[in-house]
Amino acid sequence: MEKIIIIGVSGAGKSVLSREIAKKLQLPVYPLDAFYHLPGGKTLDRAIFITKQEEVMATDRWLIDGNYAGTLPMRLAQADTVIWLDFPAKRNIFRIIKRSMQFLQDKSSRPDMPDHFQEKMFDKDYMKFLKFVWTFNQKVRPYIVTALESRPNTVKLITLKNRRQVRDFLESL
Repeated sequence: MEKIIIIGVSGAGKSVLSREIAKKLQLPVYPLDAFYHLPGGKTLDRAIFITKQEEVMATDRWLIDGNYAGTLPMRLAQADTVIWLDFPAKRNIFRIIKRSMQFLQDKSSRPDMPDHFQEKMFDKDYMKFLKFVWTFNQKVRPYIVTALESRPNTVKLITLKNRRQVRDFLESL
């Protein structure tokens, strides 16, 4: 496992898992959110976003954390392992709200986000994000399933369906 992607619904713990795996395997971590989110609520141009991912994947060892379904096939083509946190999306709403409250209170950015990122709660964008998470398994999951079925046969798929499986997996490393 030297070229790993971690995907799954928001709030499932992708970033926490990424940091744990990276520490155990001595891999550099590249959170896609840190590339994508720019100051002032803007987002990175798609072509530049793709280029940044290609630059990471051109290196010998990496762990890329994040979904971004539109670029998932190109990451699958370069990875040797994909870890899919295939959790019920609706359970993660509470985790997301709790996480937002924590980082709002601390007045700090999450480790997987750029330094300029400011956590917000219950504005229009936040509510849109919660709706995205609520409907993730109906709208995004089918695309992920199709992409994973089309991955090269050299790419190992590890599907974890709950926190206990995540803990067991980490212990097995």
